[in-house]
Formats: sequence, C-alpha cells, structure tokens
Amino acid sequence: MDRIRAFLQELGLVLDAVLRPAARSVRENSGLAALSVVLAFGLWIFVTDAENPEQTGRPQIDIAVRPVNVPADIAVAAELDTVRVEVRVEENVFDSLTKDDFQATVNLDGLTVGEYDLLVEVRPLTGRGNLRIVDVFPEEITVTLAQLLSKTVPVDLEINGALPADFSLGKADLETETAVVAGAQTNVEKVVKVVAALDIEGRTEPFESAVHLEPRDQQGALVEDVVVDPAIIDVSIEIEQKSFSRSLAVSPQLNGTPRQGYNVVGVTVDPPVVTVFASQAFINQAVSILTQPVDIEDASGEVIRTISLDLPTGASVRGGVNVTVTVNISPAPGQLMFAVPLSATGVGDDLTIVGSLPSVQVFLFGPLPALLELNPNDITARVELGGKDAGTHNVKIEVTAPSGLEVRSISPAEIEIKLEQR
Repeated sequence: MDRIRAFLQELGLVLDAVLRPAARSVRENSGLAALSVVLAFGLWIFVTDAENPEQTGRPQIDIAVRPVNVPADIAVAAELDTVRVEVRVEENVFDSLTKDDFQATVNLDGLTVGEYDLLVEVRPLTGRGNLRIVDVFPEEITVTLAQLLSKTVPVDLEINGALPADFSLGKADLETETAVVAGAQTNVEKVVKVVAALDIEGRTEPFESAVHLEPRDQQGALVEDVVVDPAIIDVSIEIEQKSFSRSLAVSPQLNGTPRQGYNVVGVTVDPPVVTVFASQAFINQAVSILTQPVDIEDASGEVIRTISLDLPTGASVRGGVNVTVTVNISPAPGQLMFAVPLSATGVGDDLTIVGSLPSVQVFLFGPLPALLELNPNDITARVELGGKDAGTHNVKIEVTAPSGLEVRSISPAEIEIKLEQR
C-alpha cells in the first residue's frame, strides 16, 4: 500500500507538470486519458512485482491459539492446539517469518460449559512483505470449557541444590503463606499446594529471590492450565557457616599382630587426604585424621578393608567418611640352625666306615614361616665316597635344602672318614 500511495503521488506530479498543456485535449477525449492512467498503473504494478516477486507457501511455524471473549464464569479446561497457515508474501520475507508475525484466536463469546469445535481466526500482526493469510490448518479446533473455580492453597518452599559442606540453611521467609489458584474445576480440584522452587546450589551468603509459584497435586506433579495468584513471590533465605574445613592426611590405625614369621611391610590408604569440616578449634589443632582400627591379628597376607574415619562429634568429610586401607604383610626373612644327620653314598661293597657318622649343623636363610615349619629330615647332608679306597679321607659335606631356602653355612664343612676292608 505504501508503494501504491507513493506511485499515486508521483503520478499526480507528472500529470500536473506534463499533461497541463494538454488539458483542453484531454477534456475533449476523457476516455483516452483514463485508459492512459490505468495502463500506467498496471505497468508500475508489473515492474514492482518483477522486482519483488511473491510466493505462496506454508511456513513451518506452530501458532498458539488464544481464546478471546471468555465468559467470566468459564475457564478453558486444557491448552489449545496450535495451528499453521498458508500465506502469500514476498519471497525475500518468507524465510524470516516467525510466530510473532501472526495472531490466532477463537471467540468464546456467549458459550457455556461444554465442548465446541470453533473456527480459528488468524491475522497478520505485521505488514512486511505484503503478508496475507491464504488458509488456516486446521480451520477448527476443539475447545473444552469448564466451570471456573478458585480456591486458596498453602505455599510450600522447595529447596533444590546443595550448599557447600561447611554451610547450613537458616531461616526462610516467604512473602505469603497462601495463594489462590483458579481455572477449570477439574484442574483446580487436583491442586493441594503451590510450590516456590528455589535453587541454592553453591551459595554461601544470605539472598533474596523472586520465585514463580507452581501448582502441584497430591503426588507433587505439576497441574497444568491453572492460574496462580500471585504468580511470583519474594523468598529470602539465611545461610550460615556451620563449620570450618581443612585437608588432613589419613592415618590408619592397626589392631593386632600378624602371624608368627610375618611382618607388616607397608600400609596405604585411599584417599590419602580428605577435607574435614569441623569446629574451628579442631581444624586449628589437627594434623591428621585417624581411621577406625583395622584388624590384622594372625594375618599372613594382604589385608584390604573399607573402614570409616574416626571423626569427632559434629565433623563431616567431603565425599563420605569411608576410606580403603591396604596392609601389605609379607614373610619375615630369618636364619635358623638345624642338626642334620649325615649320610654317606658310594661306599664300595668290600669297604665299611669305621665308627658312626656325626650330625652336622646347617644354617639356612629364607622366609621365617618356611624355616619355622621345616623338619631336619627335610634337609639332606651327605658325603660322597665313591672311588675311595681303604684308609682315612677328608671329605667335603654336601647339603641340599628345600626350594626357596638358602644354605648359608655348614659346620663342619669337611669330615674325616676312615674306611677299612670288611
């Protein structure tokens, strides 16, 4: 329309400046003059359309439908369906269309409680691109009307999130303790309270916030299509520091002693350091935090226990009070002496040993539990007399010990043996 008005203004100037000298001729042939104007206007429309061509299409936009002329004692029982439109608009504007370019309404004037299929009226809210509505899909939507009901319900505060471990919630003040909910009777009857949901995650100082009220049913679920008055209230929360924190090394307590012959060779704890929240006096003095006792009585191998920390009253730990203690227990090394009977091998059939063979002292080194369980008969001490003739011989003593044990010394290392003929 703006372009048409501009064209008409320009056309008037042209007619005034160019055609005035021919006014008399035009009066004599007014039909020709009118035809000239129409042709000129058509030519302008043709040129304009060639420069800004239009298209007809359906933008992928869901347009919310708003009820109008709602009777005072009636409420819309459920959210209305959305609609889409077919439009004609300049091509360079089509892709930029949004739901804000349209208004969709249904007229409830004179209606009462019930279900109705009502025509949807959609009109453009802007004139950009010479926007026009061609069609509406669907043309009708179903609207359910119910008796309007309102009631007063309590306001509950719902706290979401968590404060840092050394802070606690103090007093909470709500702007109001009750609110009015209104809407369709079937929906309002479900509402038992409205909730002010407040996020306190990570806060350390008192604060005040404007919070939306949400209508909830007996199970705490949100009730749709209900109006809350007031919709927003102010909530103030006090936050206090209840304890102080410090990172402390974890010190495991061991109870009992390992089995005989075994030693504790290492103790580890996971995590090795924890953040403890406690009174200022404890935090200022503590250098470590003990665990509850870990029992290693008669243990002969690795002991792994998940156990709690020995915390003072009122203290807490970030991440939980349990730690994992691993106690490494290994056999202790040792050395023992054994009196081992001596035997001889390889004595000729015509020879005999004069006298009896003595026992020898064998010193073995190795894991103490193995040494303590060892029997002298498990050790072999012998002399090899193969190829020896009658007479006196100094012979080296050979000792064989069980696997894992080391022969450290033999006493005596050699022995004098006398052989004689049978």
